[in-house]
Amino acid sequence: MDEQERLRASQDQDLSDIGEKLRGQDKLLKALAETQSEHTMTLAQHTETLNQHTETLNQHTETLNQHTETLNQHTETLNQHTMLLEQHTSQLLHLEEMVDTLEGKVDTVHGGVQQIIGMLETLIGRESPN
Repeated sequence: MDEQERLRASQDQDLSDIGEKLRGQDKLLKALAETQSEHTMTLAQHTETLNQHTETLNQHTETLNQHTETLNQHTETLNQHTMLLEQHTSQLLHLEEMVDTLEGKVDTVHGGVQQIIGMLETLIGRESPN
């Protein structure tokens, strides 16, 4: 019987060890479940934050697209105004040349008028009795 008692005691010890290991594994599984739950909650919060940031980014992208379109329109208007300015500048340069030509002609006419006035004064001086 001694052998049987020793085997039973050994069996009892083995069962006790198995029970202790099961309790340890049970604690470990519960701690793992709690950690997993915390991580799941954190992940959900991060997902919500990411969704909010994605929405904000989409709104900013839309605003940027609108500003880009406005800038393109302003650029086209500026290009049109630049072309008009170049045309007007060309017209003004042509008018300036015409004014210079007319000033030269006026100077010539003025010189001729002065010459005529001098001649008239000479004729008047000859005809009037002193």
